[in-house]
Amino acid sequence: MNEIDRFFANSVESIIVENLGHSALSKIKSRLSEKFGIGIYESLSQFSKFDIVLREFFGKGADSIERKCFESILLLDSKSMKNNDMYITIKDNDLSMLFLETFGDEMKKNMINCVTDKSMTIYEILRKCDIPQTSGYRKIKQLIENNFLTIQGHGTSSDGKKIPKYTSVFENIKIDIEKNKVLVSVKIKK
Repeated sequence: MNEIDRFFANSVESIIVENLGHSALSKIKSRLSEKFGIGIYESLSQFSKFDIVLREFFGKGADSIERKCFESILLLDSKSMKNNDMYITIKDNDLSMLFLETFGDEMKKNMINCVTDKSMTIYEILRKCDIPQTSGYRKIKQLIENNFLTIQGHGTSSDGKKIPKYTSVFENIKIDIEKNKVLVSVKIKK
């Protein structure tokens, strides 16, 4: 599954619950599993399957549900699309707060910055950022779980084992605060 799909999947679930209720979410999840053997997270990277299930339940109303989901989460900046400088503005407050919390943590921010241009093993990240292993491993685990870091290639440990290298999912991130609202725009790596 694409890291961006995973990143937005929790928000899609929340929006479905908010607009249609827990029962509808359970039915959608059950049908995705029954019909395709996938969950809601996977269905976002295979969007046609998500769409098929929504149409089974809601018919033409699926269009407005899909539009509401994605318009509630993000906004594509048409100006940046023309310049081939694609930024996505995150409208979902929980996701915006996750960015603010992550980049408000100096260690996490340094770790992300260090793998923006080059993938590295966890050990290399900790060494380059001069971060203690105990707290460093915990913070890297959080970055991976929150989909800020993803595997890109592998390295070899000193004992010959294959170990993953990580990179940032985002090429650039802009965080603005306007009238007590956090605005986050991200440029996704190609």
